[in-house]
Amino acid sequence: MGRRTTAWGTEVLGRWRGRFRPMRELTRPYPGGLFFLLCTLLIPAYRAVHDHTSSVTVNFVALAVFGVLFAVSQWITPEHPLVLRLSLLVALTAVALGGQWLLSPAWLAATVLTAVACTNLLPLSTGAVLGVAAVTGLSAVVDDSAFNLVLLASCGMVAILRGRLLVEIGRSRANRQAYASAAVENERLRFARDLHDLLGHSLVTMMAKAELAERLAGVDPAASAAAARDVREVGRTAVVEVQRVVAGYRTTSLVDEIEQARSSLEPLRVELVVSVSDPVWSAGVDGLLAWGLREATTNVLRHSSADKCAITVTTDRRTVRLEVVNDDHGGVLVDAGSSGGHGLVGLRERAEEVGGTVAAGPRPGGGFRFLMELPLSEPTATTAPVPAADLT
Repeated sequence: MGRRTTAWGTEVLGRWRGRFRPMRELTRPYPGGLFFLLCTLLIPAYRAVHDHTSSVTVNFVALAVFGVLFAVSQWITPEHPLVLRLSLLVALTAVALGGQWLLSPAWLAATVLTAVACTNLLPLSTGAVLGVAAVTGLSAVVDDSAFNLVLLASCGMVAILRGRLLVEIGRSRANRQAYASAAVENERLRFARDLHDLLGHSLVTMMAKAELAERLAGVDPAASAAAARDVREVGRTAVVEVQRVVAGYRTTSLVDEIEQARSSLEPLRVELVVSVSDPVWSAGVDGLLAWGLREATTNVLRHSSADKCAITVTTDRRTVRLEVVNDDHGGVLVDAGSSGGHGLVGLRERAEEVGGTVAAGPRPGGGFRFLMELPLSEPTATTAPVPAADLT
């Protein structure tokens, strides 16, 4: 019985806290929280003590009721029902104007607090402006002093400006959080993409060399041992590259990837023809070309029946073009936008970030073709296109 009572009490307390959450726990600031303004009610309290024409007890009871209503109006948030907020505003207005009319002109302080409460009880900014205007108009009925009316409207407008400022601060915080979340998500995607490209290429290379070592074990032990050593070196290189990715210092270049492709394809007896124009592209574009060549080389390694492979890099006034073709006839069309080729999907995303394109698939005349086109922002020279080697 005691445990059930404790559980029930905890649940009720949680619901109560959920309805009346303090400002620091909200997802955004709200215009309330002006509890310190309750000290202005000391003005009508002081006048009530020294005013012998009105009842002191009635004044203090009315001030206590108004103080509780104002405290609640500053505690609730715009997330609470509008009916509740409107009811509080009506009650505040009635008590404040009744005290100003029936008890003492010093109750103007309570009317000012009512105008201030409009900012938190009504929607910003139109609703709050209309609320301040309504309170000011009703106050003009019981007090025709122009100074008091201007003071009342000014205090309400200042509260509205404060509320707008808090709303903008909340939006700014939300935007910063959204940008931070997006940056974290993009970094995760980048890390996963780089890790896939690195390990995918290295593992395929190791598989191809291990298969070669197995085939040569009974025919050429020396060549088999060399292939086994290559497997070990590729594994070591993969470990280093993964560590660089984790540390954020991983870099690659087109020249390095060409040499890597040569060292990976030559043991498989794949004839490699390389034709590269003068480099006129930036380091960022060079890195994208290197990743494209790595993915294309991985594709050739997957189809070890290829006998010839040509790597061609050409430029014109606006674009740089990487084309990798091989004479394998067992290639299957891989769409860069499909879910089947994760490496091509990552390359397409990288290329689209700079306005480029990636395509891969069988050639009409036979073989397999990989094509990446990237824009050149400020080329310093123009190089005539170099035709790809004839593999047919």
